[in-house]
Amino acid sequence: MPAIVDHDKRREQVASVAYDLVAEMGIEAVTFRQVAGAAGSSTAIVSNYFENKGHLLHEVYRIANRRVMDRLQVAFEQDEDLVDCLSVVLPVTEENRRTWHVWLAFWGRAHCDGTYREETARNAGESVGLYYRMLARRYGVDEAKRDPQVETLARRLVATVGGVALQCVLAPDDWPLSRLREIIADEIATLDAAFAQRSA
Repeated sequence: MPAIVDHDKRREQVASVAYDLVAEMGIEAVTFRQVAGAAGSSTAIVSNYFENKGHLLHEVYRIANRRVMDRLQVAFEQDEDLVDCLSVVLPVTEENRRTWHVWLAFWGRAHCDGTYREETARNAGESVGLYYRMLARRYGVDEAKRDPQVETLARRLVATVGGVALQCVLAPDDWPLSRLREIIADEIATLDAAFAQRSA
């Protein structure tokens, strides 16, 4: 009797192997042959799940975005302190550094490739939405309603977290976790003050 293959799981495994290779070597260095070798399979198996390299790479980019959003969502649902919650995306662990390396590998394509541009915009929108919910909960605002001021503050927070995280990727020795958390905490205090002014 032939073995039963979980095709969704196999496809996910192949994409995860490609994700690791992109994190280590960048986009251009990754080939179906390398992915197959690292996955312990044949190139026919890889091409069975992905039509071409572009299709596979797009899935790698989606994996990076999903993993970070999942980590943020879990931290948010556990009602962690806001600085602790946002710290789960910072490139201070091996897993997070790999994610940021994957992002950097793809962001150069986003400005000239519609597929990556759309995925980048979709992920950015989800990020703002989640940060909005974090601040709405913090300020006692209905999460289901769009408060323009809270949305502006959420965008500022996204920019701050993303900005310091990127600096950490590029110069990790200059950006220890303590410094990253301090800057994020300072920005949250500034946002809190800005929100408080409207009810003063």
